[in-house]
Amino acid sequence: MTIDQTTAKVLTDLLRELSSELDLHHEDGGFPALRQTIETLRSAANLMTDAGHNTPEVYHHVMRRFERATRS
Repeated sequence: MTIDQTTAKVLTDLLRELSSELDLHHEDGGFPALRQTIETLRSAANLMTDAGHNTPEVYHHVMRRFERATRS
């Protein structure tokens, strides 16, 4: 799959902004309730990486927080 540069920039910006908002406004205990939002973020990030683009670091930070918060 290919993503043009304009689309890649918009997706990167969206991933960065939404991840930043989640990181700033949600405690770890609230992350399990964000599962649907996290899955949507993950889908967008997968599109980016499948097309050879990098995802922002804050996205990875939020995903680590989510994984820690939802571990059984």
